[in-house]
Amino acid sequence: MPVPIEPSGEAGERDIAAITYASDPAKKGLGRVLEAWARVRRDGEELVVATEHAVEAPGVRAVRPHDADFRALLRRARVYVVAPRREDFGTAQLEALADGCRLVTTAPPGPYVARDLARALDPRLVGEDLAAALRTALDDPAPGYAERARELLQPFAPAAVDAAVANELLPRLVP
Repeated sequence: MPVPIEPSGEAGERDIAAITYASDPAKKGLGRVLEAWARVRRDGEELVVATEHAVEAPGVRAVRPHDADFRALLRRARVYVVAPRREDFGTAQLEALADGCRLVTTAPPGPYVARDLARALDPRLVGEDLAAALRTALDDPAPGYAERARELLQPFAPAAVDAAVANELLPRLVP
């Protein structure tokens, strides 16, 4: 069953260029994200890394990834970037899309639902060249990206998930 995803509030000023979540830096590809950021970052642009680990690099700010605070940061970010080794779903990525971020990601193995949505929204932002995808997301966003993301996220809306549980899951569990 899909995880319920919905916007966390009203978006404000998009004053953060990019954000990533790195609970497990190796699994989430933080090194690749930081390398790409170092190559394309412009003066005044900031990458926020939500992690419990130390991160020090020019134009990078590490923050603790507490849920409400993280979602507030997503509403301020223009781009969510991640380079996972493998991804099974992509909950943080779907939350980023729900909160209006453009998703830049690699295309790792795994069912990775968020990758497929990102490809449908703008295939230029999905692939191995994170640096090029980041600059594209920041400098040449696809028109109507956030609106189309909201449409693609409809199957993950709480009401849609509740309906799927009631109409698909429960009848299979209770004869």
